[in-house]
Amino acid sequence: MSLIVMSLSIVLSIGLATFERDLASVSGSRMRAQTAADAAALAAAAESGPYGRGEPEAQARAFAEENDATLVSCLCPPGATAAQVTVTIDNTSATARAVLDPTKLMAATSALDTHGLNPRLAAAVSRLLAAGDHHITFVSGYRSPAEQQQLWDAALAKYGDPEIADNWVAPPGTSMHERGLAVDLGGDLNLAVRLIAELHLPLWRPLPNESWHFELSGSRG
Repeated sequence: MSLIVMSLSIVLSIGLATFERDLASVSGSRMRAQTAADAAALAAAAESGPYGRGEPEAQARAFAEENDATLVSCLCPPGATAAQVTVTIDNTSATARAVLDPTKLMAATSALDTHGLNPRLAAAVSRLLAAGDHHITFVSGYRSPAEQQQLWDAALAKYGDPEIADNWVAPPGTSMHERGLAVDLGGDLNLAVRLIAELHLPLWRPLPNESWHFELSGSRG
């Protein structure tokens, strides 16, 4: 009898040890999958920002693979400020979402610089900033041709292709900033859009991949 009990105890011990190893394996896979998902989502969101190459899904896949995972899906259209990805590792899936505020990457000034700006644009932005009560910030306005050239040269050096660089920086002579008809804003951009509508300000966002870029309405007409 005691021999049977002892045998059962050994079998039970072996079974428990195997079960614990299985739990640890599943837990480890989940942690690895979540880590890979987090990394892929962050990479995709960053790639959609002003300093990315506009290939968020490719970056998400690359970061997933770097973490031994497979990218299942990526809700990350180029130019978006958020990305959601799902990855798998050892039949374990994980999903992560990352949100990027591109304006946090820019140096915002504490007050509106009206130098070189169209008077109507300057007045509209001034009203917007006042109504935003410090929740909306001024990032940049007028740029000289030399400043635009510097930005363009940097974009060409980064992307190596004028067509790709043009997605993020306007070639010299074509930027609305050079004409004093555009500003870049930071902070709560959703609030900015709501206030523009409520106050009937002559401002709009013409560039789908640059949510921070606002121009004087009708300036492209």
